[in-house]
Amino acid sequence: MTGAFRSESLDGVTLRSSLWGLAALVVCGCGGSTLSNKGLGDGGPDGAADAGSAATSLREALVGAWSFDGDAKDHSSNMFDLDTRTLRFVNGKFGKGLQLAGEGTAIAQRTKNDPALDVASGDFAVSFWVDFAVTDAAQFVAVKGYGDSGWFVGWAKTEWAYGLPTGSTFVPPGGSPSANTFHHVVFQRSGATMQLFVDSKSLGTKPATAGAASGDPFQVGGYAPGGVAADHAQSVVNGVVDDLAIWRRTLVSEELAYLDTHPVP
Repeated sequence: MTGAFRSESLDGVTLRSSLWGLAALVVCGCGGSTLSNKGLGDGGPDGAADAGSAATSLREALVGAWSFDGDAKDHSSNMFDLDTRTLRFVNGKFGKGLQLAGEGTAIAQRTKNDPALDVASGDFAVSFWVDFAVTDAAQFVAVKGYGDSGWFVGWAKTEWAYGLPTGSTFVPPGGSPSANTFHHVVFQRSGATMQLFVDSKSLGTKPATAGAASGDPFQVGGYAPGGVAADHAQSVVNGVVDDLAIWRRTLVSEELAYLDTHPVP
């Protein structure tokens, strides 16, 4: 899939793209599985205050938060725990992460539809860490419906892709993200604006239109239409997903910087 507004097939899943309003996706390539000790507080009292403020504000308007630190429980107040089927937890960016095995294998998902996770019609943000074993296949990380409704964000062979439900792609100027390295991704919408950041650098902005709600369950690591056949899903991540969270608002720069070096508080 090349170019921004076109319709193509990603390993059997069609990504439909069209102009529609604007939103933001952040990808920070940060290798390793240990927490950096260079947080916002390392710059003195002001930095410490900024970090503390961000840690507090990131709990506001939090829809769901999954640390995958040995389980798939939702650590927000909404308790949207995921069914992980036979999936394993391995070393992640922060503690443990969710391991997925590529096309046609199992994904994690909710056991029912949760309308609260249909966030695409207004401002929202999605943050996660992903470590791809390979990057030559479509790999959807967070999915709440696909095609005519819902939203998704993930990797599309050579580009980062999204849909709300229609969408487009962002081409990384440095090529595909390095494999076997954790990358931080934040996808967010602010009004009519969408944006993608890779390694804390913007890949530009795209227009966005209001999204349509989906009856599909929320899924992590791939897509199984209607939640059926989640053991044999499409566009499945081959690698590890860690520290996924969703907000019903846009994140500010201090919060984005905090998430580059910290798990979701």
